[in-house]
Amino acid sequence: MRVGVRCSNLLCRKLTTGPRTESPHIINIGVGAHITAASPGGPRYDLSLSSQQRESAENGIWLCQNCAKLIDNDAERYPAEVLREWKAKAEASALAELEGRAALQPDLSAEIDMSYVNKRITGERHDYSIRVTLTNRGTEPFGAYHIDLLMPALVVSSPEAQPSYVRENSTRDVAFFRVSSRDSEQQIYPGDTKLVISIPYYMDRNIYWENHIHWPNRRNRVDLFKQPVKATLYHYGFRPLTLERCFGEFQIF
Repeated sequence: MRVGVRCSNLLCRKLTTGPRTESPHIINIGVGAHITAASPGGPRYDLSLSSQQRESAENGIWLCQNCAKLIDNDAERYPAEVLREWKAKAEASALAELEGRAALQPDLSAEIDMSYVNKRITGERHDYSIRVTLTNRGTEPFGAYHIDLLMPALVVSSPEAQPSYVRENSTRDVAFFRVSSRDSEQQIYPGDTKLVISIPYYMDRNIYWENHIHWPNRRNRVDLFKQPVKATLYHYGFRPLTLERCFGEFQIF
């Protein structure tokens, strides 16, 4: 009732109750799901909670049957903080509609930016660090997100040494990195900017000569300096936000 009998998943919001053919009965496809599991081994089980806390309304979220199955089958993708955020925003939306105000719509009030800094410069090699920052442009603390960064693998020395490197999503040409709000366990408060990814890379004389001077004479070859550096912000319940620039903008060899 606190969410207007609609699914609390911000991308669903499906009505869960309606009339059945046999009056005055109803059809209900809603489920009062646990945010943290009721028993050990269940999705998102929290050992620190008491039995009363696990059974309380605060530990419950109203969902359609499809979304209830979804969150329990992939607890890693839908952690407790995501479900609590769904619940709070679904209740706020129901209250806004009840009071005659426009129902709240999911709004990703955040901004991502990419820059680089010089770490060490010599005549033969330049070492840099790419920096991805996230700014909260909204009015509430920003959490439950992850950011993916893709960049040319050729210029990243020992990507496996980076904790954020994801081998299975990387290729010979592209290095893939991912960080999550759960890695830092810190929210970003309104107006704050946080450095979320910092990856070292380099440019040396051999790479520059081979890819810049000789490149025009090579057929069927991708220009390293035109390859994309792409950062994508994923915030649960919202559309992804992507920033993409050419690698050439991140070096001054």
